[in-house]
Order: sequence, then C-alpha cells, then structure tokens
Amino acid sequence: MNIYFLFFDGRWRRKKSASDEGGESLLKLARRNNLPIGHSCGGNGTCGTCRVVIKSPLSHLPARNEVEAEMARDRGFDSCERLACQMPCIDGLEVEIPTEHKTD
Repeated sequence: MNIYFLFFDGRWRRKKSASDEGGESLLKLARRNNLPIGHSCGGNGTCGTCRVVIKSPLSHLPARNEVEAEMARDRGFDSCERLACQMPCIDGLEVEIPTEHKTD
C-alpha cells in the first residue's frame, strides 16, 4: 500500500511515497518516514496540529470518527481537511502537509 505525501521543503514542493505496514494512521506513517508534521497531543486528536489536506478523491475516504468529527466542527475544517492521527492509510492516497507544520 502506497501513500503519497506532498510538502514544501522551504524551496519547492516535494512528493514522497511511503508504504504502510498495516493498520497505522497517516500520522504514524508520516513520522516513521521523517516527514514534517506536527503532533503535540501525541496522536490523540485533541490539538489539531496534524491537520492535513487530502488531494485524492474524497469519495474514497472513510467517515470521520467521533474524535475527528468534533475537532472538524470546532475548527471549521473543510471536507478535504483531516487529522492525520485519526485517518487510516488508504492505498494511493495523496496527502498534502500544510506549510505551517513543524516537526516536534
């Protein structure tokens, strides 16, 4: 299963492919691959710092779980904005890491 992360490295946009080991969240996958994504609550879905933008068709995504749905309502997320800590890996998914992310 391959996931594609798009991020800005300070000079240009880069695309990195990462392979899921099975059952991990987008946040765990990104962290395991040293990608610049925030996670100040440790992946519990309470801070919103792991917000990513899904670039793949949204019709293939699972519904938000209760934790993510509450954060999305509170923060006014668009339908393409998801919490990486709550989002499962889906083969072929393209995910943009917003430029405001900093590695913890």
